[in-house]
Amino acid sequence: MKATKNIFRLMGCVAALLLTLVACERRPLQEASEFVQIKVKVNVQTVANVMVDVYNENIPIPDVNTDMMRVLVYDPTSQKLLTQSFISGKTFDEEGNQVLSGTLNIAYGNYDFLVYNFDTPITQVSGEANEKDILAYTGEIPPAQKYRYSGMTKAEGDPESLMELDMRYEPDHLLVAREHNLRVSPHESVIVIETEARTVVDSYYLQIHVEGMQYASSAMAVISGLSPSNHIGLDERTVDPSVAVAFDLNKSTDPRLPGENKDVLCAIFNTFGKIPEVTSDLYVTFNVIDVAGNLQQFTTSLDRVFKSENAILHHWLLIDETWVIEDPLPDEPKNGGFQPTVDDWEEEHGEIVL
Repeated sequence: MKATKNIFRLMGCVAALLLTLVACERRPLQEASEFVQIKVKVNVQTVANVMVDVYNENIPIPDVNTDMMRVLVYDPTSQKLLTQSFISGKTFDEEGNQVLSGTLNIAYGNYDFLVYNFDTPITQVSGEANEKDILAYTGEIPPAQKYRYSGMTKAEGDPESLMELDMRYEPDHLLVAREHNLRVSPHESVIVIETEARTVVDSYYLQIHVEGMQYASSAMAVISGLSPSNHIGLDERTVDPSVAVAFDLNKSTDPRLPGENKDVLCAIFNTFGKIPEVTSDLYVTFNVIDVAGNLQQFTTSLDRVFKSENAILHHWLLIDETWVIEDPLPDEPKNGGFQPTVDDWEEEHGEIVL
């Protein structure tokens, strides 16, 4: 009888143990992760004169590649900077677009994300502490370099010299991505944020037909009436005051031109953009140093050119004028080298001593 009771007790303990094993599952202690992975697709497929609408393939085009991007995280309410990171993991998607990726360490909450490429030697960024103040811009060309353009005037009959203009360097392409009030929920594994970066800089193609190309040693251009910067957190171009951009020109040809002479001076230049309201200040001055070392220049308005279909659809500034570069040495022989001449004989009388 006693043995029977012991057996029942043993069976009861076994059953209780089995119930305990079924009811309870042993799980490791886990904490919510604060790591967020960000992937930025760099979309440059529609950049005119770089990836599409290239008018002249024989001249250099701007570079839009990047190897590092800066990620800024802002409070959506105060717009103050909370944290930042740099990402440099680079891959390519199935369409050939660059994809930059990396991780951030942030708690859950709502955030504004601002991302831009950090490898731009000319384009500068300031005001990062506040999302509405962050500004992309370029520096002013120093007076020593402005002397390359000395002697040129703002417009025909206007005494203002280019030395007095606010002349800036061309900006590099700045690729910017924005995500506003994005929710990061509590999570136990790394979550992924995907976004897309596009340039805030325009690339234009400028061209003028020339005669007398053989007399040009070097050539430059200055275009006024352009935006000086971009508030990249707000995606707003600044408009006041306008600035001028200076750049070198290339000697090339355009087979589309009528007639035998196809010579052109041309270039692709970068800008934060044309200011829509600007008209009277919108002009281009071409500057040539001829083979004799003299400065020759040509100034024309770009108002009508910027309103053309080519400019609006393709960013092509094709000036429908011909600049004649004058022969700097019109009285010099054109065949080069020593040019012997023969005069009439003249009789001379004298004695020769042997």
